[in-house]
Amino acid sequence: MNYCCKNKCKCPYPCFIPRPEIPELKTIALLELTGLGEEVYDIPLKKTFEYYFANSNQFKKFPIVNTNSSLKKTLELLDYYYIAGYRIFIGFSNSNILEGVLPWFNNHPKAIGISPDSTTSKLEMPKNIYRLTPPETNLIEEIESEFTEFFLSRRYIFYVYSVGEIDTESILELLLSEGSPVKDKIVPIPINPDSSNINDVQTIYKEKDYSPFRDVAIDYLIIGNQRENFIKLFLPSFIPVPTFDISLETFPWFYDDIHKSVWNNLYYSFQNINLSTSPLWRKAYNELPYYEFNTIALDVLQLNNTLKTKNNVEEISNYAFVQQFDKNKDTIYFSYSGFKYTFNLITKTEKWIPDSIYVKDPIFGTFYKSLSN
Repeated sequence: MNYCCKNKCKCPYPCFIPRPEIPELKTIALLELTGLGEEVYDIPLKKTFEYYFANSNQFKKFPIVNTNSSLKKTLELLDYYYIAGYRIFIGFSNSNILEGVLPWFNNHPKAIGISPDSTTSKLEMPKNIYRLTPPETNLIEEIESEFTEFFLSRRYIFYVYSVGEIDTESILELLLSEGSPVKDKIVPIPINPDSSNINDVQTIYKEKDYSPFRDVAIDYLIIGNQRENFIKLFLPSFIPVPTFDISLETFPWFYDDIHKSVWNNLYYSFQNINLSTSPLWRKAYNELPYYEFNTIALDVLQLNNTLKTKNNVEEISNYAFVQQFDKNKDTIYFSYSGFKYTFNLITKTEKWIPDSIYVKDPIFGTFYKSLSN
């Protein structure tokens, strides 16, 4: 037992010498805020981080640095900030970037990564990077659970996707695989990073003599302004087919009443919105514009709090559903929600209506529920 003054005083009451505090690990976010990358995801992630920094005392502010969507710059920033003493690095939402930084993390075993949105199953391997979004195979399972009959009844399924991305091309492989019930219906439409060929969508739709009543589309556009440019293509003279956005980005913005009317009841967006959420999570959800709110940001901050204090990740508390990881540091449990976009032209109000939910829970297992009836 330790006594005050190292036993030199005559005080009859023992007292403990305080244990020295363990210094926290330093955190920095390396986000794609400009360039041809995942700024559609990372800009709302930054805005949601900033909201929680300003509206909660649970999270200490950390630096946020722009990588310009460049792997080369990301690696340079990792080197620079590692030398400066940072050990937790948030970013790498783009799986191409994540794959590119894996060797760096392997060579720096004291560094810890947090990827909010990488989904490719091809990176299910041992790594010192936590991934908070489950593999894309789960999302395909939800679509199959809800829409198998609907998709099988369609003539064509247009798959509009970001070309050259691991995540989007993994989905294409799944859709065209031998076991896929819809492989003969898929019409791939790859979109260049700069959207220079976005008009291919209109060309191919018309070549196939498309019909909103007979066909359907899946869009997985994650680079630059691809999704924005895709949405803008459609007008009263070029009506879209029912379209399922599986990018897990924030809800898209429809700009003006013309596009809002055109897409009314025809755009479905899948989100990482969980079955149960906290008041703090819902506060940002209700107060931020829907196209600026990132659903995973609070989970990222909570995981960072656990890691920087060197606490056991298995003891993490959470604000939104279960946060638990496998041996590869990939998230195990999830709750995907499907939302349908609606717009009332008379009242000028738009709304995202919950349409379905697909859950993997540690107690109740995996289940799907349609909310449209």
